[in-house]
Amino acid sequence: MNKDYTDVITKVCELLFHAICSRESNLEDKVQSLDGEILKLLRKIGLQLMSMILSHLSSRVTRDDSEKGYKVHRRPRVKYLVLFGPIEVESPYLWNRDKKQGTRPVKNQLGITHGGRSLALEKALIDLGICQSYSQAAEQFKQHYGWSIDRSRIRRSVVKIAPQAQEYVSQRLKSSRKEYNISLDVRPGADNILVELDGCHIRTGIFQSAQTQQLTKKRQLPKKKRTIEWREVRVGLARPLENKEKRTFVALMSKYPEVVNLLVSAAIDQGMSRRSNIYAVADGGNGLYSELQSQFKNLQFILDRCHLKQHLYETAEALGLERNKKHNWVNKLVQAKLKLIDGGKVQQLLLNLRTYLGRGSANITSKGSARLSRLCNYLQRFSDCVDYNRFIELGLPIGSGEIESAHRYIPQKRLKIPGATWHPDNINSMLGLLILQANNWWEDFWQQFTERAKIPA
Repeated sequence: MNKDYTDVITKVCELLFHAICSRESNLEDKVQSLDGEILKLLRKIGLQLMSMILSHLSSRVTRDDSEKGYKVHRRPRVKYLVLFGPIEVESPYLWNRDKKQGTRPVKNQLGITHGGRSLALEKALIDLGICQSYSQAAEQFKQHYGWSIDRSRIRRSVVKIAPQAQEYVSQRLKSSRKEYNISLDVRPGADNILVELDGCHIRTGIFQSAQTQQLTKKRQLPKKKRTIEWREVRVGLARPLENKEKRTFVALMSKYPEVVNLLVSAAIDQGMSRRSNIYAVADGGNGLYSELQSQFKNLQFILDRCHLKQHLYETAEALGLERNKKHNWVNKLVQAKLKLIDGGKVQQLLLNLRTYLGRGSANITSKGSARLSRLCNYLQRFSDCVDYNRFIELGLPIGSGEIESAHRYIPQKRLKIPGATWHPDNINSMLGLLILQANNWWEDFWQQFTERAKIPA
């Protein structure tokens, strides 16, 4: 609203003040709960005020069409939902006998339809629906706004807005990239950019026709069964190395080329230029290292140290060592041999491991031999990525804990709640909504959305 209603608010407050003070007894005893009671009162005021305004607008647009030769044919009332509660609005149907056509001005000009929701209500429903289950969101909505709304309405609001959120994230990152390409050689950019990437698995399900002749009890339709799969969602972040608070997140259920491409856009959004040094921390997923190398220039990849230690434990297990012996073997390797890795002396460690493999081949099972050989190849592949002492001296992280933590409050908080099963086609659009919040882009997105569109019922 463009006008300042301070004078009107002052008068209304004076009226309410005198009414409350004269009608309520023992106000001194109600001080602790007084604001809650006033909030209920303000909700009633908001609901009545909205009802009056919408009734006035309905009459006005109906009168405008009547002056154009249309006559009211019938006067149905529709139920419209606003932040304060449901409102009944008269929505006349008008007919022009000469033109042989009808019109519904309340629907066409005001965008009010039966079961429709205001933009403010939509925003409130989506805010709640992307943080918890739809049932929990419905309960919390009632606590916050004082009236009930069905969880299915919250679900419809979220599902409707999610693809547009995904498109907004994509376009915003593309916009940053376009500006970067224009000023590729002249842009000063940030000196050092840190990127991290990690994945987690989300439970998905697709209903398919069951291979039986059984029918459902109520509607007598062929029964279906749900095929469950766990699919990997990859989340990445980019930020200036010196600033932990300024981050751009990306998330996608897709293969590495597309995810890393988004990560490049996120790095550009954080000030990456051709001169920037890029430090990437991630695990040794197949194809990830090569994909980062191909899409980032001036890249130093850092293998997540915890991931390396996990490989050591898996090797010990494959060698057939018992639990305590396995632990001692890994500890010995960590204390004695991992010092070589930390110091960047991977080749010396590889020589020791291959010597051990050659001498002990008679006592090692084929499975253990294969696993130890795999460890050697693994260390060889990442030999330039495990100079941990030097990385620490440069102030670089040697673990991907920052992005692993982000998994808990970006995809997992909503997509991995107990009992949740998602259709694969809905995951990326939901991730778009979650990324809007993580990047603090939610208000910008909603402002653009409000300016260009209205949500139908």
